[in-house]
Amino acid sequence: LINPLCCSTSTNNDKQQSKMQTALNTNAIIAMAFIILIVYINPCGASSALFKIHSYLENQPSYSCLQQRRGKAVLPRRHGQGSDESAFALHASSTNIAQLASGMLTALGLVGYFDRPRGRLDVEHAAVQTKESTIEGAALGLFAAKSMPEGTVLGTYPGVLRPAHEYMQKYEQFPQAGIYAWRFSDSQYFLDPTDKNGVVRDFCYGGSNFPLSYFLHEHVFQFKVPTMLSRINEPPIGRGGCNVRSEENLKTREVVFSLSRDVCEGEEFFMDYGLTYDRSTYGKK
Repeated sequence: LINPLCCSTSTNNDKQQSKMQTALNTNAIIAMAFIILIVYINPCGASSALFKIHSYLENQPSYSCLQQRRGKAVLPRRHGQGSDESAFALHASSTNIAQLASGMLTALGLVGYFDRPRGRLDVEHAAVQTKESTIEGAALGLFAAKSMPEGTVLGTYPGVLRPAHEYMQKYEQFPQAGIYAWRFSDSQYFLDPTDKNGVVRDFCYGGSNFPLSYFLHEHVFQFKVPTMLSRINEPPIGRGGCNVRSEENLKTREVVFSLSRDVCEGEEFFMDYGLTYDRSTYGKK
């Protein structure tokens, strides 16, 4: 036999849960809109704001107990009192927003780490200079603004570390990006100093095709790296030797540039691009 009272109670509970789920979905949309608004109005303070939201909600008394039930938590009733739907909805909403904020913070952290620009300039910025190359058709080159001795470490190659398959997708869309990308000897990764359009700018800000990645790195994180070392050209045949050597580190995925001989002020830096570099366009206008 089925107790009619139990059926009635079950129906009421289903309706109550449906209302609460609708409230949670609405609050999730509102929270997402609020977060997007923060990024739009004050992108530099977006990460700080999200952290404050998460910290505040995490300190609420019911946060931990609600989090354990993942949306099915029931607030403890006080002796002699019935359920408080408004209190439940408030705390459930807080939990939903906290989870959303935590997810956003995690996403921001992952995007900030994996899509960050790498590389560094170890010499003073004033010690090197970017200007028109002495090689016809080579566009810009990198020059010594002062004399430097052999062994001077210029820095590490700039760019975002991209898996080969990801970089090739970008290369197919922007072939000009291939001029500046550094392919590691194991062909597993590339260092890409170009922006989302495959163009080298004065600084590499990072980013990928992940939604909002380029925007976040340029306007929120702002981890910019100078791209001057990507301007070093290869000398044409019969022009003379190189004055820069490179050394790969496959563990750290870095390429260190150092001087292979003494360099005089005003001299252009040259390096060997390696055996696999395509030189079919050399000498062609």
